[in-house]
Amino acid sequence: MINITDIEDERIIEFKSLRDNLLNKRGIILAESEKVVLKLLNSDKKIFKLFTTNEHFEKYQDLIVKKQCEVLISSKEVMEQIVGFKLHHGIMATVERPKYESLSNLDNKILILNGLTSPENVGTMIRNAAAFNVNSIIFDYKTCSPYLRRCVRVSMGNIFNVKVHLTQNLVDTINTLKENGYTVYSTANEDGAIDLPGHKFEEKSCIIIGSEGHGIEQRVKENSSSIIRIPINDTVAHLNAACSSSIFLYNLVQ
Repeated sequence: MINITDIEDERIIEFKSLRDNLLNKRGIILAESEKVVLKLLNSDKKIFKLFTTNEHFEKYQDLIVKKQCEVLISSKEVMEQIVGFKLHHGIMATVERPKYESLSNLDNKILILNGLTSPENVGTMIRNAAAFNVNSIIFDYKTCSPYLRRCVRVSMGNIFNVKVHLTQNLVDTINTLKENGYTVYSTANEDGAIDLPGHKFEEKSCIIIGSEGHGIEQRVKENSSSIIRIPINDTVAHLNAACSSSIFLYNLVQ
């Protein structure tokens, strides 16, 4: 253990430079808050550094020791100076960013994200997916990374327990999935779409959720196997992306 008393200590540089672009260049994810770090401690992910108060260290000492990571101990007051805002959780960690999975390593049920730019929505959808045991995620280059700080935190650390694939060409990926026996559903509240209630999903099925403001791209919908919708009041028109994902994911695994 290393005791940190100086906010200029070089050993906590990662925690002072919280910008995602800097962390991304170093292949690092920042996990913050007690629940997120606890999820990380119980995962098989490699932790580089754990920065914590003595109170949290004593609380999770057995798990921390097993990780064999560098442990930095500081007071909550010093941590607040380092982070630059009022800190309520008192524990953070840097972890190696997992490598993206190949399509062949994904499971039979997959959530696909198309053009989602809100870290809150992406993090919530990952949490939703994990809740319903849909543990494979595909996101396109127009979607914010699920490994952003905010995404990790909103996912409640569940990003550490799912497989993630990044695609640079979602249309090509959809066609490859269909060739490999998947039925790929776009989600859109439009005429001709299949109503979700009572629909039975195939064993190998994917659900696509589109961007918050524009929905799924037209070419993506055109290359999907089918379009499915949640019947709602016409005056509402659309549900929030993260909210609708929980409904689709629940039905996907029934």
